[in-house]
Amino acid sequence: MTTNAINPPQQQLTFLLILVLGAIAALTPLAIDMYLPAMPEIARDLAVTPGQVQTTLAAYTAGFAIGQLIHGPISDSYGRRPVLIIGIAFFLVGAIVSALAVDIQTLTYIRAAQGFCGAAAAVVIQALVRDMFDREDFARTMSFITLVMTVAPLAAPMMGGYLAVWFGWRSIFWLLAAFAVLVIVLVMALIPETLAMDKRPPLRIGSTLRNYMKILRSGKSVGYIFASGFSFAGMFSFLTAGSFVYIDYYGVSVQNFGYLFA
Repeated sequence: MTTNAINPPQQQLTFLLILVLGAIAALTPLAIDMYLPAMPEIARDLAVTPGQVQTTLAAYTAGFAIGQLIHGPISDSYGRRPVLIIGIAFFLVGAIVSALAVDIQTLTYIRAAQGFCGAAAAVVIQALVRDMFDREDFARTMSFITLVMTVAPLAAPMMGGYLAVWFGWRSIFWLLAAFAVLVIVLVMALIPETLAMDKRPPLRIGSTLRNYMKILRSGKSVGYIFASGFSFAGMFSFLTAGSFVYIDYYGVSVQNFGYLFA
């Protein structure tokens, strides 16, 4: 992804800016992990099998994976800010529709779409930070963002468990929607466009596909992809089945699942 800034990085690294970037980075971890404790309740409420509820998580992850391939080139050609704002806006819509879903098919499809849109935040934030800061501040900011992406998945099931007990599983998606609104407001108020017009190449799908093919023809790159993929596969198995094993099989309370997950 093209990462040239408008000028040599002049953005001042402030605590507020770090919090905004952290909030952007937290969107997908919260979307994945917050509703894990509620999966057994979702299965009962929608009268479906555990496997069908688990598919909603696979759908989100699939949409997220595909979205990453697309949002990057678009942000190179049309700017970071519009791609980020539009992506989070549709993520917000996905959260609202998920909260209102009355059948598992709707929930599955909308979660796939939400993952696709949420990928915009995950992709753009890295280019955004590189545009905004010099090497030292970039490393410092990315360290914080990495910390957020590590802590958010641990805290999310704890919050989701209590929300599911107190207000029902749909409240989890309403909270995600409210958080997305907050992030959009913060981005619009505090995050400038960082990619100058003269640094934006025209969007050429053929060129983009050829670049992806170069990666796939690189043995080292494919090795990294498989290493990361197999690593995530183990975690994904736990993400999809963990709540059913703990809550339905071992009788762990919904609000305590998050602590065991952490």
